[in-house]
Amino acid sequence: MSEMLAPLPLAWQRGNVRIAIYDLDRTLTRQPTFTPFLAFGARRLAPWRLALMPVWVLAMIGYRAGLYSRTALKRFGMKLMTGSPARETLSSLGDRYAQARIENPGLMPHTLRLLEEDRKADARLMIATAAFGFYASGFAERLGFAHLIATEWDGSDIPGGNCYGETKKARVLAWFADQGIDREHATVRFVSDSFADAPLLDWADEPVFVTTSKRETARAEVRGWRVIDPLSVG
Repeated sequence: MSEMLAPLPLAWQRGNVRIAIYDLDRTLTRQPTFTPFLAFGARRLAPWRLALMPVWVLAMIGYRAGLYSRTALKRFGMKLMTGSPARETLSSLGDRYAQARIENPGLMPHTLRLLEEDRKADARLMIATAAFGFYASGFAERLGFAHLIATEWDGSDIPGGNCYGETKKARVLAWFADQGIDREHATVRFVSDSFADAPLLDWADEPVFVTTSKRETARAEVRGWRVIDPLSVG
């Protein structure tokens, strides 16, 4: 049974330009995307690299212990599990990966209903994500997003660093400037599952936090963010 969409908030209705920005991992997708991509890529580019997956797991543990940055971790993961494929090869692989992940394990049903609400409101739709652009673009195209801000990969490094936290906000603000959009005449909805996106959630006119956790719900509500259960279907 489809859900009747709630009326748009008053501030959302009267903005001259409506912009809806979505995170990708665990906001639109049911699961994170990077580690599964590393396995997907290794299996198709060089299956012997799958034997290196325990090394990647140890690298993630090292990151959580504070030994290096997320940018360094992701750079290491790409080189470890995919080597140095040509740009065209990586782009094709990323597109196939996006299609596979949309099919299984799929997307968040409640978030998709929110996206449909934004589409009906004629909002400009953007994905802003720490995921790599070579596969995030496949999600954006299939889900009807006209704009994408993502982490870049030049074949050996991550120019501009990981698109995360304050860096993601800075890149969104740069996009506003490039597009000639006056923030005072725009109404912005930002949807994310991560407290690392607090800079953008606090900046948005309508911050929407995606979680199934009661503890996270309480934290988000204290900050004045709307909370949705992304798996809700009714």
